[in-house]
Amino acid sequence: MNDFRPGDPIDLRSEAMRKRVAESHIGDFELTAARVVARLTGERVVVQDDNSDRGMVDIRIDYRGRPPGYVEVVMDIDPGYSAMASFVRGQRAVPVPDLGRVWFVTVSPRARIQRLIRDLPAKLRLLQQAEALFEYVTGQQQLEKHQSRQVRDLAALGIVQLASRPARDGEEGRVLLFGQGTGGAAEQDWTAFHGWLRDYLHDENRADVRRKLRATNADERHVFVGMSFSTPWLAYHALSEDYNGLPERPPELPGEITHLWVYAYPTGRCLAWFPDKGWVDPRACWATE
Repeated sequence: MNDFRPGDPIDLRSEAMRKRVAESHIGDFELTAARVVARLTGERVVVQDDNSDRGMVDIRIDYRGRPPGYVEVVMDIDPGYSAMASFVRGQRAVPVPDLGRVWFVTVSPRARIQRLIRDLPAKLRLLQQAEALFEYVTGQQQLEKHQSRQVRDLAALGIVQLASRPARDGEEGRVLLFGQGTGGAAEQDWTAFHGWLRDYLHDENRADVRRKLRATNADERHVFVGMSFSTPWLAYHALSEDYNGLPERPPELPGEITHLWVYAYPTGRCLAWFPDKGWVDPRACWATE
């Protein structure tokens, strides 16, 4: 694990720790961040935080000829969304053969998933009896305002979207559960991006991140931020693959942070900001293959 190859981070975490984070619904985001840093810098990048010291920063950049830099990795994800996504990831399909249909059910972070799974079969049977099949779905459904009381009851349980189709030959009826993502206007809004980023980095909930970086006394103190589907839409969408270009002004960083990386994970772009370079798109300037 300690053989250095430019572009490949060195991972000092235990096999059990790597396996645990890899199996989460987010995946091993620290290793993803380390790979991006390693490929852009071409330096020896070490994933060093093995939980042996609460004050240890996640990643160390061992520069040749100058002191190391440090990178703390954070993910902007709502705890309710995280819990919901973790459960849905493992329990997505609910067999209900007697329905004779396949239902696609999108749930919000406030949904009580176990209760929902228990109650859904009976409630969907009532919908089918009322011929509320949701076969043709367009736009926002606003289920909480639906004329059917049964549909409003489902909305009260945390369901935000419904669709169904007949079961095909050889296929049994079932319910497929999906976690709610984000959505909104299809426009690149750098003002919204900067506002969210400023508030996120200065928030009291990031005090530990700032403290750990300050304690390194390093000249380079990086934060690598992962945006998730629970990040405000306009901020997340600003890094969509649909767009090119870079922000026109620097981020508003706390004093403890000198360098920044932001990744609209897992479907968008990753950008970096260095005080001597400004904003860069790492994919356009990899130091390694």
